[in-house]
Amino acid sequence: MRGIVVGVKGSVESDEALDWALAEAASRGVPLTALLAVPYDEAPDELERHRRQVKDILENARERTGSDVEASADVVEGPAADALLGASADADMLVLGRRDRRRLGRLVLGSVSSRIVEHATVPVTVVRHHDVTGGAASPQESEGPPTVVVGVDTSPPSVAALRHGGEVALRTGAVLEAVFAWQITTLAPLPGSWGWAPPLDDYERFAGDSLSAAVERAGIDLPPERLRLRVEHGPTARVLLDASHSAERLVVGARGLGGFDRLVLGSVSRQALDYASCPVTVVRL
Repeated sequence: MRGIVVGVKGSVESDEALDWALAEAASRGVPLTALLAVPYDEAPDELERHRRQVKDILENARERTGSDVEASADVVEGPAADALLGASADADMLVLGRRDRRRLGRLVLGSVSSRIVEHATVPVTVVRHHDVTGGAASPQESEGPPTVVVGVDTSPPSVAALRHGGEVALRTGAVLEAVFAWQITTLAPLPGSWGWAPPLDDYERFAGDSLSAAVERAGIDLPPERLRLRVEHGPTARVLLDASHSAERLVVGARGLGGFDRLVLGSVSRQALDYASCPVTVVRL
């Protein structure tokens, strides 16, 4: 399926994801497909009922948003994760909504969303439901254009995320904020340091140079006033989560410099999906 594919199920969180996906499809000038995953071996009359259900969901979303983007609705049979992964293999993006509350009120990624994010071959955006009873806070209103925050650690997936974020900013008129969070333990010794610990300013300068090099590799072409390079000392996840409070979206690579090759989704990406206050897009090479 081309364009934007969004998984729906008639819940509040999937409705919010569908509204977001309609706006994204309109911005990109691509079609949208709303899909409802149903079990195998449904009776024909049940399948037809599900098709009517998902068409109603789409029409209701059109009424809410006023969107006139080219869109269709259908059902896919099979386990939800596998069905949506298969249907979106050639899409520009797969969009999901979520609100899975666990013990102590923590919002965590559900098993279906987790499997999809870990195995998708296309960018996946997870749109959080903002629960007024507790959960992620809505992004704060800010003056000026929206901000697209991208976490950068110079790894190939993060450069791909930076490239994706640059495309979003260029298309939407947003400001691109490339964030490099560093700690002494996360940077290799400076060339020629021979084990000597240089002043912190040298590390910060080295981190800034690394971020600038990543921006150049990503081919970012934005006016200076719409590109912010931010270097901050602190844990990467915490820095990105703080930035998400005022962001239009947060973009991260599927896996950064840490972890092992067998881990598909890195810990920073996972924490962003669990805790960020704005939609999170995970980009894979």
